[in-house]
Amino acid sequence: MHALNYLRIAAVAMLAVALAACPPVTTKTPVGTTVKASNDSRLTGVWRGVVGEGEGPSYFTFFPQDDGTINVLVATPPSNSDKGGYGVFVIRTAMLGKYHFLNVRQTMDDGKPATGTMADRTFPIYYRYNDDGALMLFLIDETAAKAAVKSGKIAGTIEPGDYGDVMLTAPPGELDAFMASSAGRALFTRPVAVLKRVK
Repeated sequence: MHALNYLRIAAVAMLAVALAACPPVTTKTPVGTTVKASNDSRLTGVWRGVVGEGEGPSYFTFFPQDDGTINVLVATPPSNSDKGGYGVFVIRTAMLGKYHFLNVRQTMDDGKPATGTMADRTFPIYYRYNDDGALMLFLIDETAAKAAVKSGKIAGTIEPGDYGDVMLTAPPGELDAFMASSAGRALFTRPVAVLKRVK
């Protein structure tokens, strides 16, 4: 299984998941546009951890940029069962209440310009630091997002079919209010990776 195919099934931008076809839940506008921009300097550096159901470790290197974004290189070294791979992502951090988010978009895929949903749209990741310093990353669960859209908790679109893409379309104020609530936090049920700082 190619290491960066993980980046596509439930998606992870900088994160990955398992060989299939389902991109991550996206948002029409980035999370956190209604609050003061933040840049979480604690992310800077190199982190190591297993992504999704991967067998070997992946390395995440966060490079702060002058424009307030952060470039992230995600690399999975070759192993006996996998040739490895790497991707590059651009992220912006946001804080809504006590919750921290990454707005993620893929720019490179194994040395080639990224294409598809993960390159064309932004998808949010909720993250937190554990007491031991570990960095935990969570994607929106697609089933939970579909239920929230269908029940009217948050505006969104769902493409036809069992694997139809989900996009949250609420305007910035409504999106941020929802993401700052316990109902919004509850969408992020899928832990993508637990990372430990290398340096």
